[in-house]
Amino acid sequence: MPIINNFAAFLGLVALVLGIISLIVAAKRNGSKGLGIASSIIAVTAIVLVFITQAAYSAVIDEVSTASEDSVNGEAAPPAKVVEQATDPAQVLTLGKPAEIGEYTVTVDSVSLDSTKEVAAANQFNDKATGQYVLVDLSVVYTGADEGDAWIDLMPKLVGSDARIYDSSTSMAVPPKPATDAPTLTNGGKASYQVLFDVPAEAVADAKIRVSELLSFNDQSALWATK
Repeated sequence: MPIINNFAAFLGLVALVLGIISLIVAAKRNGSKGLGIASSIIAVTAIVLVFITQAAYSAVIDEVSTASEDSVNGEAAPPAKVVEQATDPAQVLTLGKPAEIGEYTVTVDSVSLDSTKEVAAANQFNDKATGQYVLVDLSVVYTGADEGDAWIDLMPKLVGSDARIYDSSTSMAVPPKPATDAPTLTNGGKASYQVLFDVPAEAVADAKIRVSELLSFNDQSALWATK
């Protein structure tokens, strides 16, 4: 624990000073130096361990901080499971093939890897992409017993070929068919909408689209190729 670690460093310094004093006194009186040597060694070892563990804490904090900043920007390093899925052709669906995800049958119908013109035409206030706009057409069928809002219940992400994963918060532009326009569905209800990503150009070469449940205990998801 960092706070206790700092206290341990203080105690280590006190022990080292007392150990040195003990050695000086023992030398003047021709007494035994065993306890002074032992305490000094233990004190130095404790101080070294404090520095090692503090460095480890700092590395972890930096990693968490970087991950948090990435998440705020809508991007993060993909989990190992997602990387494994994306690199296994047997686990990647072709466009137009449906998959069961939670209470929905989901299909990625098409993907436009450079949708600058479509986005510009959709809304005059849409800004230019920081990187490159990727427009994804989704269609869903609700199979649950109650009601469902696909744009709330499902989470589409782009798994980039740059070893990063991007969510729709990377783009503030409005697509031609916004997800928020999709209606609330009852059993058997259908809807189609678009999701927009703003990603670096190097991310789209072999990108995959991943759709998962927003809240899931078994991480139901599916991956689609983008071309």
